[in-house]
This record gives sequence, structure tokens and C-alpha cells, in this order.
Amino acid sequence: MAHYSVESILNQLQPRISAVIPLYNKQAYVERAVASVLQSGYPAHDVIVVDDGSTDDGPQRVAAMGNPRVRLIRQSHGGVAAARNRGISEASGDYIAFLDADDYWTPEYLPAIADLIAHFPECGMYATHFYYFRDDGFRRVSPLWGIKAPSRPQQIERFFEIWGHGIFFCTCSVVIPVRILRDFAISFPDGEQHGEDMDVWFRIAERWPIAYLGQPLVGYRLGVPGSLMTSHPGDFPPAYERLAARYRSNAIPHHHRKGVARTLSVARLMSARRLLLESERGRALKLLYDPSCLRAPRFWLRLLLAAHMPASVRGHFIPAC
Repeated sequence: MAHYSVESILNQLQPRISAVIPLYNKQAYVERAVASVLQSGYPAHDVIVVDDGSTDDGPQRVAAMGNPRVRLIRQSHGGVAAARNRGISEASGDYIAFLDADDYWTPEYLPAIADLIAHFPECGMYATHFYYFRDDGFRRVSPLWGIKAPSRPQQIERFFEIWGHGIFFCTCSVVIPVRILRDFAISFPDGEQHGEDMDVWFRIAERWPIAYLGQPLVGYRLGVPGSLMTSHPGDFPPAYERLAARYRSNAIPHHHRKGVARTLSVARLMSARRLLLESERGRALKLLYDPSCLRAPRFWLRLLLAAHMPASVRGHFIPAC
């Protein structure tokens, strides 16, 4: 039988959750992001805004909010990974929640996370589903292919078998116990701007189960200059390269290997799709001819057919996501 200290039991009943918000030139959005934390139905223990060398008025707008729970930390520009790592080191809670400065939480998000922690105290990560949105009113729940997101809280043992069917959480809908980040030296890879968050999720999911609620309780903004989707349309993220290296070296636990194989296949296909949309046919074909793509055969075949269509009509044949 597991033995828990009084402190650990209290942390599960009323977990102290620190919110970490990296900020770089997002003056138009950061106040809403911070306000969404402060207006949550469950109080964040503290809010750490790390200004990563902004050249606009974003930091001043945060300071002007004047809330004692909000700490503004300034550093020279080092990238989003360095800003998140700084926030982790400065946070005083037992759990770290992440929120980008142009996204937001619904009031129900932190209460749902606290409930997950209470029900699944031994998990390595706590997350909910999310939706994409734009300022023009567009809103869509992140799609999953071939499966449904669970509507009730549950513990996920085989993370990669779901991840291979679509992105079912994002950076801003994840909370991680600080002991895991610090005791196991897990951090965001400095200097990387593309998929640096997934490196953390993958390393945790290989070792611990994930507690998850399939309700979309976080908004992920699309169409912001400098975001992942606008800055790296078709690159294969380094996090996936490292995951593939661990797979090839048999460092992935056996029960995850099938899911990891599909995850890598879908990631290559999604990169190929984005390259086709950017008229980078040669680079797309290089990915499509990788044998691992056959683990998602229908998606692969549709992309391959689209790649061989004339450029003038190709866009009509590229499958939607």
C-alpha cells in the first residue's frame, strides 16, 4: 500500500498550481491571457509572466494590472523554451500550468485540473482537450481521427496510441507536477522554437500515465505572426527526430512502441501535407517516400495522389484535417 505524507494529501485536495506565461511581443493579447488565470473558478497559487525581451508594451500592460499574485520577470530574448524554463524555476507551486500570452483558459479549466489531480495523484501530466480560435469568430475543437475524446476524467496508460490519431491537448491545456520536472531534469530544449513543448510531453508520457478530460477548456489562437503554424509550416520538429532516435535504439518501453510508430508516421504525413500547401512538392515527396508513412495508409495514399496532381488543382485534393 502506498503511504502519503499529510503534506502530499493536502496538495492533492488543494493543489497549488503555478501558471507560467512566456511573453514576447504580444501586447494585444497578454492582458486577456493573465485575466483568464485570475478569473478562474479555482485560484492559481501564483502567475509567473516571463518577459522574454519584448520590444512592445506587453510587459508594461502586465505590470499595470497591479495584481499581487502576478509576478513579472524580465530577461533578454532567449526564446519560448528558455522563458518557460525560467518560469518553472521561479514558480512556488507544486504543479506547473502553462499558458501562452495569446491564448486563454476558460473559468472551468483549473477546477477540472484540480479534480484530475485529486482522482489521479500518481500521474505525470494532467490535461484537457482544447479548441482553435481566431479573432474573426472562427472556433473549432482540435480534431481526432478515428477515435473520440473521452468526456469523463480518465487515466491514459498508452498515450502514443491516442497521439497518433491527433493532438488531444496543447501546451496551454497541460499541468505537470513540479517534482517530475525538477527531480528528473525535464525541461524545454533551449533554442528550439518548433515543437519544443512536445519534447517534454513525450518524455513524460514514456514513463508515467496521463490524466485527461476530453472537454475543450482552453482556447488556442490561430493566425498570430511568429506562431508555430506560421513560422514552421512543414519542418519535421526536432522533438519527433529525438523520439524516432529513441524508437530506433529500443529506448521506448515495449507497450508504447506501436503507438510511437504510428505517431511518427502521422507526424511525417502532417509535415508533408503542410509542405504541399506551401507548394514545396519536392520536400513533401521526400517525406512521403519514407516507408514509415505506410503505418497510416489511407492518409498517405491521399497525400501521394495530391502530390502528383498538377499544381493548379493540387490544393483541391489535399485532405483536410
